[in-house]
Amino acid sequence: MRVQVLRLPLYEIGGVSEEPFALIMDQAPAEGDGWSTPTLAVFAEQIGARGVWVTGQTVEIVEPHLPDVVDHLLAVDVAADDADGGGE
Repeated sequence: MRVQVLRLPLYEIGGVSEEPFALIMDQAPAEGDGWSTPTLAVFAEQIGARGVWVTGQTVEIVEPHLPDVVDHLLAVDVAADDADGGGE
């Protein structure tokens, strides 16, 4: 069984942006292997996934090239600015 992440469209509400995702579990054997669909759904919810799709078939996730995000700073950059006295 393989676990893949399918990124869903980024959205922003009230200045807070979120990049939702779904889990794709492909090449899954028939139930009885110790992993049931309800258990995987609970796991997906616990890690913040919007959903989970379990299939015995092979699924290849092809994502388009995403644009570079220029309006966000990496946490490392912010920490470096604070250490240099450049932070607020």
